[in-house]
Amino acid sequence: MIECVHIGARVGNFEIRDVDFVVPTAAHCVLTGPTASGKTTLLEIIAGAVAPTTGNVRIAGLDVTANAPELRGVGLVPQHGYLFPHLSTQENISYGTRDAGTVSSIAKRFGIEHLMDRRVAALSGGERQIVALCRALAPQPRALLLDEPFSALDGQRRSVVLREFAELQADWGITVLHVTHDETDAALGTLRLAMADGLVSSAGLART
Repeated sequence: MIECVHIGARVGNFEIRDVDFVVPTAAHCVLTGPTASGKTTLLEIIAGAVAPTTGNVRIAGLDVTANAPELRGVGLVPQHGYLFPHLSTQENISYGTRDAGTVSSIAKRFGIEHLMDRRVAALSGGERQIVALCRALAPQPRALLLDEPFSALDGQRRSVVLREFAELQADWGITVLHVTHDETDAALGTLRLAMADGLVSSAGLART
């Protein structure tokens, strides 16, 4: 479960005020809204990259507001991947986990096992996004935050990744909050949130 309770934050001149919503355990919720409405900032608050000025973040029933990002049990896939350029694909995916079996299994599932020895500079934009997704999944997080994670994919690869991700999310019971403008990606979600004017409308979701 991902829960935001009266979340407020200020980043520069931008402000989020009094955001409340709950994403139930193992649900896939899609967060939509216009550019600069605070969607990415909200993900960063949940992940621990941005500190809220008010309110609390709870993951799986635990208050993690004061926890460091690595102690939250949350995976984050940024829009542009942000891989470690000095590491190989395998080293990027392995970051945060020592389970080599899971790393190998995830890479094979998403069709990038042949890229494991390559450096980031040798990867295409789409390949980098898949590596970023695999890196976030490898520690088997309780919750996963996605910021336009499939935007760089096209054609058959996109279809395969979307299918495999949906199956894996269901198999592992991961709670997902997913920012997207794409209708195909949005179809993955079972619940919807709309972001506007710094507020979240959570029709169909549990309210705090």
